[in-house]
Amino acid sequence: MTKNLYLLFLSTVLLLGFQSSIEERLYTLNRDLMCPVCDGLTLEQSQAAPALEMKDEIKKMVIQGMSDEEIKEHFVQKYGIEILADPPKKGFDTLVWLAPLFFGFFGIVFLYRYIFS
Repeated sequence: MTKNLYLLFLSTVLLLGFQSSIEERLYTLNRDLMCPVCDGLTLEQSQAAPALEMKDEIKKMVIQGMSDEEIKEHFVQKYGIEILADPPKKGFDTLVWLAPLFFGFFGIVFLYRYIFS
């Protein structure tokens, strides 16, 4: 009797732990992907019909055992790189972030030389 109660308790704890890990993955994926029809909203924030369909599709993919990267790649193939909330930084995007630092540094050097010369 005690053994059965112990097994029931253990299986309940394991099942709840598994469910919470799936919920965490779903939450993370929904924050990492943008709504295809809403401007500036992630799937987590959006209640639009396409966003709800994407959430259901993500849930099915997670249950099938696909990794987060495979799921993201699927949606990038379907909607383009703009579907990612944090797209990879490369090419011109890097220049956009580095240019203000570059010009700011030389602006400070120029002001320093102008003031103390």
